[in-house]
Amino acid sequence: MLLFLSASTENYVTFQRSFRTGIHELSICTWPQVDAKYLGMIISYATENNDNMLVLCGWNSGILGVMDFVIGDPAYRELSLQNILDGHWHHLCIIWSSTEGRFWYYLDRHLISTGSKFQKGYEIPPGGSMVLGQEQDLNGGDFDEAEAFVGRLAGFVLWTRSLRPEEVFGLASGKGVPRGAVLSLDDVDQMSGSVQHITCQCLEHCM
Repeated sequence: MLLFLSASTENYVTFQRSFRTGIHELSICTWPQVDAKYLGMIISYATENNDNMLVLCGWNSGILGVMDFVIGDPAYRELSLQNILDGHWHHLCIIWSSTEGRFWYYLDRHLISTGSKFQKGYEIPPGGSMVLGQEQDLNGGDFDEAEAFVGRLAGFVLWTRSLRPEEVFGLASGKGVPRGAVLSLDDVDQMSGSVQHITCQCLEHCM
């Protein structure tokens, strides 16, 4: 589990590798426990041509009860945070497929929203920079502390395929990680600033 102690541009996490090929399907699942009044930046993937190629963030401005799911800025969808900002653990999964532009948003084993025509036929390009906890305004940097994640983040996993509903439910229930994960906290390259890696207790009863 990763502990982000404060809203500082020095607190972020990078990975050993990034996407090696173009991405047409994507699933991101994690357990956040938020200590701030806003979600902050969960994940930011930037390329040389677009610093918001993939973003999952609840901004510290505007409407605090939503998070933006961005694929190829300026295209995005607003997703309800529900009760994520209550200081407790919550399990969330965001799934996207370029086929028909379908997306699904799961929170605590419940399908909260779904839609289509979101970046239909789009390809997320390879070779960018993946960061947890900060939003990149340049590929690999130029952070803003107002967008920083503050809290705990456990069980972060990314797949380049669409998880099935039963896989999402199993993951949220502690029944193991579905096959084919391409990034997880085991692939962290560097923890910067005051980010700490600490022991995580069993989470499936923490909601």
